[in-house]
Amino acid sequence: MATIFGQEGRNLYSAFFIPDTAKRRAALDEWIKSIAPVIQAAVTQELQDLVEFVTENRWTEEGWRRGEEKLRRIQNDYHLVMDIKLRTIGSREQIKVKGKLPDPVVRTTEIDLHGMKAAEAMPLVENFLQESYKVHERKVWIIHGKGEGILREEVRKRLGHHPLVESFAPADQAHGEEGATQVDIKEWEFS
Repeated sequence: MATIFGQEGRNLYSAFFIPDTAKRRAALDEWIKSIAPVIQAAVTQELQDLVEFVTENRWTEEGWRRGEEKLRRIQNDYHLVMDIKLRTIGSREQIKVKGKLPDPVVRTTEIDLHGMKAAEAMPLVENFLQESYKVHERKVWIIHGKGEGILREEVRKRLGHHPLVESFAPADQAHGEEGATQVDIKEWEFS
């Protein structure tokens, strides 16, 4: 039976996506420290499950003899194996999930605010910036339209003192020039 580590697997991806090599190495080392006890507990449970399976109905003398004969026949072909890898899960495979599987990651590099007032757009911008930071997206675009420039000015005013924003500028021609703002998101900080 395969054990799936939902959020722990997602944390591996997050650490791996850090662009800076030294920070990525530090994050992966930290991930190893955090996941090791979780995997140890899962291994202990899987070993207990294996022993229960092997000894099921084998507590009588006759049951034990049948089990012993079977195990002696298969012992050269069946090995105790522990695999830790990233892979898909087959539709018929028996699995055990540790914790809750995280929602799929949907990466987006732009948010479109056309037709919104600043009051409804700013919470969306905040959420967009936080999600972009979490998935290590370094360059994103906020599409606010040209119009009278009220929404553009509000967005840029907020970006000017946002803790996750490295820098921002009007978008290039391909992304809408003054109708959009290109934002460079800061890299993750590790202490």
